[in-house]
Amino acid sequence: MIMKWLRKLLGKPDYASLLSGFGIDRLSEQRRKVLRRVFVASLALHLGIAVIFGSYKFAQAMLPEKTVFETPKITKTYEPRKLEFKVKVQQRQRSSSRPSMMPRMVTTRLSNIALPEIKMDPKVIKTSFQPKFKAVTGTGLGAGLGTGYGVGGFGTGVSAFDFFGIKGRGDRIVILMDVSVSMVEEERGGENGYRRVKDRIAKVIDALSAGALFNVICFADAASAFEKEMVVANEDNKTKAKVFTRAFNTPGNYGLTTGNIEPSNLGLPAAGGTTRLDLALTAAFEQGADTILIISDGLPKVRKGLSDKQYEDHSKMTANWNKQNAAAIKQWENSMASYTPQEVEEKVWIPPQAARAPSRGPIKEGQAIDQGAPAVEGHWEVRRRVLNPAPARPSPPPLPDPGWWSLSDFLQHFKILHESLYVKKGKKIPVVHAIGYSIDKEGGSFLKTLTDVYHGRYRRVTKVD
Repeated sequence: MIMKWLRKLLGKPDYASLLSGFGIDRLSEQRRKVLRRVFVASLALHLGIAVIFGSYKFAQAMLPEKTVFETPKITKTYEPRKLEFKVKVQQRQRSSSRPSMMPRMVTTRLSNIALPEIKMDPKVIKTSFQPKFKAVTGTGLGAGLGTGYGVGGFGTGVSAFDFFGIKGRGDRIVILMDVSVSMVEEERGGENGYRRVKDRIAKVIDALSAGALFNVICFADAASAFEKEMVVANEDNKTKAKVFTRAFNTPGNYGLTTGNIEPSNLGLPAAGGTTRLDLALTAAFEQGADTILIISDGLPKVRKGLSDKQYEDHSKMTANWNKQNAAAIKQWENSMASYTPQEVEEKVWIPPQAARAPSRGPIKEGQAIDQGAPAVEGHWEVRRRVLNPAPARPSPPPLPDPGWWSLSDFLQHFKILHESLYVKKGKKIPVVHAIGYSIDKEGGSFLKTLTDVYHGRYRRVTKVD
């Protein structure tokens, strides 16, 4: 069947071709090899041409195109302006018969001059300063209306300062100086180091402008101000302020235990402590300072005061205790009514003692200054001794211990002050700058936080030249 179909399809069969296969299979092996070589060579040739052409186009695209600027040809020119017409006009004016105008000076009577209205709101200035009618540096009303009455004349002039490297400007400046005994410890340079601190503060005072208001407040276990209110920075007040600061932490006058600043009714209650920065800063707020400069060497330590409710609760507790211990109290009162002390006199020999010079050891905070002792000769003394001590009275419950102020207590206290003394009166809260004088980490962190709250700067100083 297959053979018949092939005969019909091919006609007369060629048996030699049929035996060599169909299509390419008819070719011999040698011819197939030649064709493959020709195909590979043709493919390689076309690929080479494509690579060369593509490289040329790529290089042509990457090369920068040169920018050529061509200046257009000038098609229109402008001739210089001719002045013949102007010259002719001037010549005609000179040759005309009209009279020439001569310049002359014309004056007007002062009564015919209308001065502009000066719109101003004069304010009554309340101050204890009496001007001496001498020229001072100032601006404002003093410019053009006289000397001595300007901004500088009544203590509202802005003054620049350089406070141990912190520079700024202020109108009402208060300097708070730590005078605690620790400020003259050997690690801080002793008395010589603290004298240099006072000299630098004296330079700050000297540099104040004559129109500024200022005050100096020293603090330790208490606080004392140079003046109760800020004063004008004239030469007399500057000299008095420097004398005021110079007396602190000198032989026989170390520290500060009493002062002229009393605790304020504003803010949180306080009941003593050391490094009473709270008293000094409160006084500066009450005096209306706009710039406060602090130098201190340690963390303020302030004991909390009892509130009215705590006192009331303690009074109730004491009343209840008295009721519960009425019998014991009555028994003590009866024993005291019949108590008679029995005393004896004794003769005691006091051995001689050599004179002792004052100690030269470093001064420490909280320790009394050793003043030495004179020589004492041996002698007899008669002393009295009680043989039967008095019975002790029953003790009521003590007052509660409120503890010490924390950092949040300090900030709350000053927030109450500035809201009452500044914000409610429409004043801008003061700027506080602080110097930590060889201060420890805890104290430095306190001063840094305080200056951050009141938009000031903090700097730690270990030595003052």
